[in-house]
Amino acid sequence: MTLRFDHVGLLTDSRDKNQEIAEFFSAVLGLEISGDAAEGYAEVKAGATTIALHMGAMTDFAPHGGTLLHFTSDDVRADVEEIRRRGGTIALEPVETDWGTSAYVRGPHGILVEVYAG
Repeated sequence: MTLRFDHVGLLTDSRDKNQEIAEFFSAVLGLEISGDAAEGYAEVKAGATTIALHMGAMTDFAPHGGTLLHFTSDDVRADVEEIRRRGGTIALEPVETDWGTSAYVRGPHGILVEVYAG
């Protein structure tokens, strides 16, 4: 068997939540969205990875506590300032870690995004 990671899907239980998440990725993080999140499905282009936004993709699912997505950056501090300018909520300002510079952005419905440079 050969399995290859293709994309990640985020599940919501309402059209409004799906749309709020799409707006976060588009307006705050500046990523391209295709499809119509308010109608139940959209895709976020995040480099070589696709983040699929599904409303009601499963008939029975419960919140799992949150999602952490990691994005690399050439300049974490500059990107955090751009995210802040776009209305993003910075959960953790850029800090130097043992793996490089890291910052966290709070998104809707339990989404947390790390922006980092290693």
